Amino acid sequence: MAIKVDILTPLGYQDSSPVAISSAIASNVTFNVQGYSSVVLQIDTPNDAAAAGTLTLQCSQTGAAWYDFPAGAVSYTSAGVKAAVNVEGLVFVRVQVTTTSGTVEYAVTVTGVANV
Repeated sequence: MAIKVDILTPLGYQDSSPVAISSAIASNVTFNVQGYSSVVLQIDTPNDAAAAGTLTLQCSQTGAAWYDFPAGAVSYTSAGVKAAVNVEGLVFVRVQVTTTSGTVEYAVTVTGVANV
């Protein structure tokens, strides 16, 4: 079985370039993950600034109501490439700023991994 990896385009955006998220509480970006078995996030901060808060990966079947993953909250407090998260059976994920202690912007890239 082959593995397919795609850089996902956020909903409402034209391309899959890293998406800037401000550090304001509730700032978020949403991705359609239907057909993928997992996602991998890369979180960058401008000029190698330290992350100034917490980003949380949430899931939804409708895009209207958002929840923590069934296995528990998936949160990030630092920049870097993160471990794969299982999204089988899900339609949407979003990356949301859930706590903040500064004004650093984040750049988020999400890749979808599928077995084809």
